[in-house]
Amino acid sequence: MDRQHPLIGIQRIYWRRWFALGLALLPAAPVIARETIVLQKSGTDSQARGADATLIQATPNSNNVGNTLTVASATGANERAIVEFDLSRIPNVGIKQAMLTLHVTTAPPASAGTLTYQAYDVTNFWQSNVVSWNTRVATTTWTAAGGDIASSATATTSVTNVSTTAQFNITADVQNWYNGSTNYGTIIKDSAADDGFSTVFGSKEASNAISPELDVTFVQNVTGLTAIPGNASVTLNWNIPALIGTAVGSETYTGVLILRRTSSPVDKTSVPTDTQVPALCATVGTGTVVFEDSTGKTSFTDNASDTCGAPANGTTYFYKVFLHDSSNYYSDQDITNGSTFTEEISATPAATAAAQQNTQWIAATFATDLASPSLIPGTVAAMGSQTNLVFFIDAATGLREFVPVSLGGSIASRSPLIDAASSSTGQDIDYLTDQNGLVYALNTDAGVIDWVVNPITSGTLALQGGPAVQLKSIAGGSNDQVFFGSRITTTTSANQIFGLNGNTGASAPWSPLTGPITTTNEGAQNLDIINSTPLVDYVHSVVWIASRSACGTSQPSLWQLNPSTGAVKAIANLGDIDASPTLTFASDVLFVGTVGDSIVSSTCTAGNSTIYAINPSTGATLASYASTDGPMVSYPVVLGYTPPYTVIFSGATAVHALSIDTSQPTPVFATVWSTTIANPSAPMSAIGLNYVYVGSSDGMIHELMLTTGADVKDEVTNVGPTKGTVGDPSIDEVLSRIYVTTTDQRAYAFTIPF
Repeated sequence: MDRQHPLIGIQRIYWRRWFALGLALLPAAPVIARETIVLQKSGTDSQARGADATLIQATPNSNNVGNTLTVASATGANERAIVEFDLSRIPNVGIKQAMLTLHVTTAPPASAGTLTYQAYDVTNFWQSNVVSWNTRVATTTWTAAGGDIASSATATTSVTNVSTTAQFNITADVQNWYNGSTNYGTIIKDSAADDGFSTVFGSKEASNAISPELDVTFVQNVTGLTAIPGNASVTLNWNIPALIGTAVGSETYTGVLILRRTSSPVDKTSVPTDTQVPALCATVGTGTVVFEDSTGKTSFTDNASDTCGAPANGTTYFYKVFLHDSSNYYSDQDITNGSTFTEEISATPAATAAAQQNTQWIAATFATDLASPSLIPGTVAAMGSQTNLVFFIDAATGLREFVPVSLGGSIASRSPLIDAASSSTGQDIDYLTDQNGLVYALNTDAGVIDWVVNPITSGTLALQGGPAVQLKSIAGGSNDQVFFGSRITTTTSANQIFGLNGNTGASAPWSPLTGPITTTNEGAQNLDIINSTPLVDYVHSVVWIASRSACGTSQPSLWQLNPSTGAVKAIANLGDIDASPTLTFASDVLFVGTVGDSIVSSTCTAGNSTIYAINPSTGATLASYASTDGPMVSYPVVLGYTPPYTVIFSGATAVHALSIDTSQPTPVFATVWSTTIANPSAPMSAIGLNYVYVGSSDGMIHELMLTTGADVKDEVTNVGPTKGTVGDPSIDEVLSRIYVTTTDQRAYAFTIPF
């Protein structure tokens, strides 16, 4: 699907704005890079993710979205403009300059003299359809009335009676938005207190000519970056992109600079200095310059001719490729926290083709979240983060679909991606829960938030596990349904289970169920915290929810719920569970593993897991297996179309495979193999694959033989001094790839089998 907006009309907008505004500003804000785009609502730029409003102190609970934005200073009647831009047209670039312009529709009176307006980075999530002086989203208030902002202004400007615009240099903020910081937009306010004057500007809802605009100057990244390992050699190939904006002066993209590092990616802070060309073999931070070109080459072979040292067989090399223009401005943001989004790749040369390795792509995420990436196979991979961001990566190329989407809280679990053909919304959609208690439906083609709700109406709800989705296309009904549970750690009895309309976010008639929950046959039962994602069982028309159980077996930890009525049909007292249940392909057996908690000196302490096989019709236990390898890591993986089934799980020190024939009257788990892996992630495999894949704290993904557990081949993500722990894998069966995230704040893609 083509996600690049057409550029018809850009020239017209650019020349109209540039000659009226840009040239007059050259002495104060020199043009410093290759191309510029004007982000402004127009016939070809809907600014779909853009938003604005006026925050009015005198009517603190009113949402003021309309044709104007006002900045005013008066006792008890201050007004502030809040604006946010849609940056999705330029997702893979290094920002060099960003100028915010508001167009004056009603200037202050001549008696106002010169007013000083300030632009502040907004520090909390908000929505334009509800935002007010007091409230930012749903029923959630600002921490400080009038909007939560940075401690100091990013930029200031002067406004007088004859001003037609107010322009702010917010380059630093925009660079940070591209570099792992949340983009909650900008608040404009008067620096003076109670001066009694105001200025009115055009808003996003006004005519295109006077809507807010952001003039962004940038250098693109290379595209199509690949690394092909050979015998003591690595060949890099890339493409130099075509213009997506308007060239600045006579600048052209002329070539690339390549940094290399052994065993670890080049650090984000290791970037070349604009306008300077480092010498071959010079050190730039943690990288060594191995190639520099200004003739438009699109290939480089790193081999024995490299004067900086030839690649050695069996060693992994990481390359970071910076595109530059004819004035040597590079595709990075040279700011304090480094340049996250510069294209990089890795490869391991070897004497034989079987031993050679390479990544398909590396995508920086600025996140250490190790949850399994979400997928629409063959199309998009999504990764949440502890930094309140969601990253959407083109599964084929590794390029960002758009700038990361900023949410109201951190994302701790895998979120379900539903393709348009299956979703009742008719969109490619991602459902997310954040740890500030908000739930979202996000269009993955545009990065637009379709809806966001606080399911408890007021206050903050703690959410850890991701949502599960029951599809209308399979289950029937009027819409998809979204299910999740709470993680309220102050109670072991009164947690909640929620159901939402997937199209609108409206609560199901029965939602929420609050513990103690009255079940069908067992009476009232306490509900402890829910750390995992529920499981939709289409065959039995139920939803399975796993919970903790007050560190014992005196209350339920596995719940079978009727999704239409909210009635709890069955329960099981198995002990604390943190991981999602798993069903067989035929939905005839459900598997789940406990944490193994027990009370030690009044403290709940993790012990050894027990794996259970459950009859999904009754909730009764068919068999159990007591592990001696500590708590189970995430969910069990179940393989096989019919019994006997293979069940694979990770413990504290190893990956384990069990076999169970549930067609027998009294089935019994049997150990098949155990393979020691350093701090293993959750394992991943699929029916029809001959291997099991697992991440590790050793910086590698291990490929284990399904039948024997033999560790047959590993792929390196990062084994150097800044070694990254590898998280839970996802398998893309369309592209035959595996995706992982790591604690070095990157996502990696490899072809499988290795």
